[in-house]
Amino acid sequence: MNADVLHIAVGCLIDGYGRVLIARRPANKPGGGKWEFPGGKRERGESIEQTLARELDEELGVSLRATRPLLRFHHAYRDRTVLLDIHCVTAWTGEPHGREGQPVVWCEPDRLTDYDLLSANKPIVDALRLPDAYAITPEPGPDRAAFLARLPALIERGVRLLRLRAPGLADPVYEALAREVAAITGPAGVDLIVDREAALCRRVGAAGLHWPAGRLAAVASRPVPPDQWLIVSCHDRAELRQAQRCGADAAVLSPVRATPSHPDAGPLGWPGFAQAREDVALPVYALGGVGPGDLENAWRHGAQGVAGIRAFWPAPV
Repeated sequence: MNADVLHIAVGCLIDGYGRVLIARRPANKPGGGKWEFPGGKRERGESIEQTLARELDEELGVSLRATRPLLRFHHAYRDRTVLLDIHCVTAWTGEPHGREGQPVVWCEPDRLTDYDLLSANKPIVDALRLPDAYAITPEPGPDRAAFLARLPALIERGVRLLRLRAPGLADPVYEALAREVAAITGPAGVDLIVDREAALCRRVGAAGLHWPAGRLAAVASRPVPPDQWLIVSCHDRAELRQAQRCGADAAVLSPVRATPSHPDAGPLGWPGFAQAREDVALPVYALGGVGPGDLENAWRHGAQGVAGIRAFWPAPV
């Protein structure tokens, strides 16, 4: 690694209520007064896990017990470049407190944007706000009532992010169906993602937009405002990089494994997935022949979680 790049271990402590801990930087440090996730510089001879354990002890007075990878990417400030190695910390001993006198706050992920965070933290906030499962609908078919009747079972399974994928429907029919889906998913706290024109999000009350990488690259600016998700379908590292440059909040990368729906697409495999998403400052879902049973493996290879149709969609009612 370049000696001029600071390798930083970052820990996102998540408590039993799903809240995450942030701390305010001292006024005499770069970015003083802003909020951040705890962590610090990796010292010579340390593993990143050792760095994280040491920093959490020094800053918060806790002993590390269990973590999982979240994101890893470079970020360039005006005066320096950092490599952020971010981990979710799910178990520790001790009561976290500002051991160096810094204020600390437990915050719900959706409220993190209320705080003046360091600029590098935007992808981290997105990753903490997004769930580890991204469900995608199959083609609705002619019986729309039967299609809608399957949504409650999906919600009961804990799905919180759902893409309405219906390429066979004309735009007016798709919009009408999206309104019906939003009426069911919205009150249940499920974020509905649509995939047509950007203005459709507002019209139907969807939480965001899903576009292929090529379509996003063809527009001059981010098609939806910051309060709506922008998720991009990608198939390689170049498309992930392009999605990042275009202001995407997250991506899906596929196919991890061969699938019946895309038999001619060469699978990435888990090593290929990890290589493609390395150093991309976006949460990236693994898609293609994967399901909830692959979640631990997906995390180990740098994924936000898993996405799919068959693995999540309930059987007909």
